[in-house]
Amino acid sequence: MKQKLILSVSKRMDKNKKEDRREASLIRIGSKARTNLGLDREKTVELWPSTSTADRITKSKVLTIFMAYEEDLKELKSRIGNDLTEDQFLRTGFVTKDVFNAICSTKNEANDIWISDNIDDTVIGGDPEFILLSDDGEVKYAGDVSGFDSQGQLGSDGPLAELRPDPAVEVEEFVGNMINIFSKHPRTRYIKDYEWMAGCCWVTPHNTNRIKWPIGGHIHIGTPSIIAKKFRNDENFKYSVFVTMMKIVDELLAIPFMKIEKKKYSVPRREHYGYFGDYRTDRDRLEYRTLSGAWLAHPQLATFVLGTAKAIIDAYFKLLEDHNFNIKYINEGYDVRRTDMFHGNCKLWETVEIAKDMGARRSAAEMVAILNRYEIDYTKQTINIMHKALKALSTYNKYSKYIDGLIEVVSMSDKDLKGIGHNIKENWVDGAGSII
Repeated sequence: MKQKLILSVSKRMDKNKKEDRREASLIRIGSKARTNLGLDREKTVELWPSTSTADRITKSKVLTIFMAYEEDLKELKSRIGNDLTEDQFLRTGFVTKDVFNAICSTKNEANDIWISDNIDDTVIGGDPEFILLSDDGEVKYAGDVSGFDSQGQLGSDGPLAELRPDPAVEVEEFVGNMINIFSKHPRTRYIKDYEWMAGCCWVTPHNTNRIKWPIGGHIHIGTPSIIAKKFRNDENFKYSVFVTMMKIVDELLAIPFMKIEKKKYSVPRREHYGYFGDYRTDRDRLEYRTLSGAWLAHPQLATFVLGTAKAIIDAYFKLLEDHNFNIKYINEGYDVRRTDMFHGNCKLWETVEIAKDMGARRSAAEMVAILNRYEIDYTKQTINIMHKALKALSTYNKYSKYIDGLIEVVSMSDKDLKGIGHNIKENWVDGAGSII
């Protein structure tokens, strides 16, 4: 359930100082409104303002449902026929002033609040990297470009240039944020004289030492607030969620995408970055580091990759919710922080029920061989099996255009893949058309 809610400040909640009633953790809703909103059996809900994605990330609150004060309901009901309708009466909840201020920007009442009792709208972000090339084909160290530093939406990350778009709920919005940076960001003037090249692992063509530049296509996966709240008291649950998600996305997305990266670039990059188990966490989100920056080659390819990632992630969180966030569904009793789940000898993946339910059944040894050493043949049958696993996701109908698009690109010949090109100015700024 996801519905619009009117949120109102309750002075009585602010005045209640009883130690057994933490009003700042509650939303008080009348019985008729709970029934109208479909919350009769729910214990907690998530609230956030229906404005920008940034507000969704920073202002979301998970609150426990409790009965409303009779005096608040009487005062609210007295407004019906004046500045309040019956429908609005049945969509109103009460919180403390502090909670209201944390969510809203208006004074004491807001009618543009979302309320949800389930996992909804996973936020996706990222900071993909790309190479700057000078006229002679040599890599220009991005950190040495005058006016180009490590801050802001477009800048340097050591030798590479890096894009840091605003995160978004919708894939097209996130890709649009990247297009706007490439096309309109004032910092592009500092790098206008260079070619901007996407890729997996750039090898300098003229240098006798053949310097290799691994390129990251990191995707940031936001954690729904209802789950993030559970992280506070259970570190093992937190890392079990991230580690299991990592493996599933590796198997369902990274392995098909390797066909686009190509072996001669994938293997040297994964000697240092993006190998099986290379992940970070930051502010209750997963920094998914397996993919290279090759998906930044073309906006349509980026849309396919990010949409497929969203399909997998949303399906994963929905299964967690369906199993009441039970740690046994993702972890059979071991401490993830002290267990190397990504070692080739690890046998524990056979016990991870959510991975099996999502069709991610490969052993750790297989994952290491494929991801780190590219020991796989992309036959038509192999690609069809990959497609079948993605089509089995509960989210497939919603994200089918991205999944099918990615598989169509993966099915291309090497010659056709090469035709996509890696020149970001040509494909993102000038517009190179469709790739399929």
